[in-house]
Amino acid sequence: MNKKVFALVVIVAMIASMFTLVQVNNAYSAKKRKTIKFTLDGTTVKIGYIATNGLEPYSTFLKQIIEPDLNKYAAKLGYDVNFKFVIADAAGSADVHLKKVKAFKSMGIELIIGGGWSSQASTSLSYVNKNGMLLFSPSSTSPLLAIPNDNLFRIAPTDLKQAPAITEMLWSYGIKAIVVVQREDAWADGLYNAFKPLFEAKGGVVLARITYVAEVTDFSSYLEAAEAAAAAAILTYGADRVAVEMISFQEASIIVTQAKDYPTIYSLPWFGSDGTAFVQQLIDDAPTQAAHLGIYSTIASAPQSQKYSDLYDRYYAITHQPLGFYNAGLYDIAWVIAKGVLEAQNTEALDVIPLIPQICYDMWGASGWCRLDQNGDRYDANYDIWGYGGTPVQSVHYGYYDSVTGKVTWDTAALGYTPIGP
Repeated sequence: MNKKVFALVVIVAMIASMFTLVQVNNAYSAKKRKTIKFTLDGTTVKIGYIATNGLEPYSTFLKQIIEPDLNKYAAKLGYDVNFKFVIADAAGSADVHLKKVKAFKSMGIELIIGGGWSSQASTSLSYVNKNGMLLFSPSSTSPLLAIPNDNLFRIAPTDLKQAPAITEMLWSYGIKAIVVVQREDAWADGLYNAFKPLFEAKGGVVLARITYVAEVTDFSSYLEAAEAAAAAAILTYGADRVAVEMISFQEASIIVTQAKDYPTIYSLPWFGSDGTAFVQQLIDDAPTQAAHLGIYSTIASAPQSQKYSDLYDRYYAITHQPLGFYNAGLYDIAWVIAKGVLEAQNTEALDVIPLIPQICYDMWGASGWCRLDQNGDRYDANYDIWGYGGTPVQSVHYGYYDSVTGKVTWDTAALGYTPIGP
C-alpha cells in the first residue's frame, strides 16, 4: 500500500470513528435527559396573565400559540413540565388589577405578566415587592416606574425614549402648535412631561393641555375647549401648522366619534402615542373618524427578522390583526419567564428574578434584542408610526423614527402626500 492510499485509509477511519463517537454521545445525552429527575418533573407551572381591558386577542394568543410553544420547548429538553397560563382581566382598572394580583398570590402564582397600563403596574407594585412576586409588563412605559432593584420588569422602553419620537413626528410633519388632549394617570402625565420640553425646545407651542379622568364618556366640554384653542391658533400659525396630540387609550374611539361635531379640530390632523396605535375599538367603533383624522401614533418598533415574521403570520392567522410590538413583547416575556423557571428549577419569583437580566441580554426575541437597562426596562428601541386608513379601515404603517439619527421617514405613498415639514 503506497503512502497516499494509506493516508486516505487513516483519514476515513478517523472520520468514521468521530461519527460513531458523536452518535454515542448523542444517544448518551438523550438517555441522560430521560433518566435525570428534575425538581419540577411532573409539575404544572402556572403563570398569571392580567389583560389591561378585555381578554381578546390575548387569551387566544396565549392559549393557541405561546403556551404550546413553551411546552414543546420544555419537552425537547427532556423536562416533564407543563406550562399553563391562568388568565384574568383588569377591566381597565388599576384597582381591579391589584385585586387580580392578590388573587394570584392566594393561588400560589407568583409569576405574573401584567401591568400593561402604567397605572395598573404602579398600583400593584408595592404589593408585588412586599410579597416576593414578579410582575413583567409588555407595555408599561411611564418613566415614573423606572426604579432599580424592584420586582417590576418591562419589555417596552420608557417614554423617555418615546418622547423624542413624538416630537420629531410632529415637527417633521410640519406642526408648530398643538392642543394636547390626555387622560389623567401616571402614564399620560409622564409622557406629557417628557415630551413637552422637547417640543418647545424645537420652537413648538403647546396651546392647551386638556386632561380628563379615565371614567369620562361625555367629552363635549373637553372638545369645546380644544376647539376654541385650535381656532385661535389657526389665525396665528395657519391650519397646516396646528394639530391635536391625543394621549389616550381605548377611550380614543369615543373622543374621535364626538370630535366630528367640532369642525375646527375635526379638520386638523391628529397625532397620538403607543396608547392609540393598534386600537381595535377605533377600527370597530369609529372607523370613519379614525381614518379621517389619521391619528398618527408612535410605538416601539420590532426589528424585521425571521422570528418576527413567522410569529406575525401565526398571530394574524388566529386574530386577523397585525402583530404589534407589545404583543411581540408578550411572547418574549413568556419565554424569559419559562427559561427562568427551567434554569432555577423553581416557580418562586425570588429564585427566577435574579436570572431575568442575563436571559434577556442573551435573547433575540420576536421584539428584537431583549436587553434591559439598570431599572429592568428595555434598553432602547426605534419607533414606527402607525395610524388608520384604507378600505376597509385598518392599521396602516405611515413612517419610522430612527433613534440613532433622530429623524423620521414618512411613507408618502401610504399618506398619499408629502408633509410640508419644518
